[in-house]
Amino acid sequence: MSNKERMMELKNQIALNTFVREKWEEIPERIEVKYKNLKAWGFDLAKILKGGQETFQAYEEQTRNPGDSYEQDGQQVEIKEIIENAPPNSKLIIYVTLEERRGVIKAYLQTEKGDEVLLFSTSAGELLLQYFRRKKLMHLIDAFQSSGLTTEFIRKRGSEGKAYDFDSLPPKMRRILREAGDIVRKHTKTGRFSLAYFGENKDKEDRYIATFLLPTIYLFDIDIAEQIDKLFASLT
Repeated sequence: MSNKERMMELKNQIALNTFVREKWEEIPERIEVKYKNLKAWGFDLAKILKGGQETFQAYEEQTRNPGDSYEQDGQQVEIKEIIENAPPNSKLIIYVTLEERRGVIKAYLQTEKGDEVLLFSTSAGELLLQYFRRKKLMHLIDAFQSSGLTTEFIRKRGSEGKAYDFDSLPPKMRRILREAGDIVRKHTKTGRFSLAYFGENKDKEDRYIATFLLPTIYLFDIDIAEQIDKLFASLT
């Protein structure tokens, strides 16, 4: 058998024994998240006067204080208060869209009257990495590949070889497949997790390729992000 034939045989065998947990629904344009996520992302919520009108805005944590004033969009802004708790009957709403070929997150505070006040708009991928770092979700940082409307994570260890069939997978790898399926089924509703396992190396370390493709919008929910970080941590 030639080298090319052996490589093709290996690829066929990996394709046969790469196990997938996958479900696809429409990615939501917007979701409501808990107020604690604003802090997790590294923002303070401030009550401000803008052009004489009371409203809200988010700032990077500890960059503004009550009494600060500046000009924005030709209007004078004054910081009245840094708010520790969500205003009564308000909701934190986020959107993730594509703008100029990049993912963008926009966060809004929905007031008691139903008005949506833009708190901030920034690069989704950049903010993900910043807040993963803040919350010490280092396994997500290590596996991060790219981000748009969806975000892709890839984790590899060791060299490729003969991929194990499902019946030969160690219990840990079966559990990881099950937990990834639960994340998609219960939380994100959309996503694709794949795993090819090649056994242990000479140091008794697992060799594998694992990928996870998920809607970016759900990664801004710290509870979901922590679950995915633990999933990748369990691969080590």
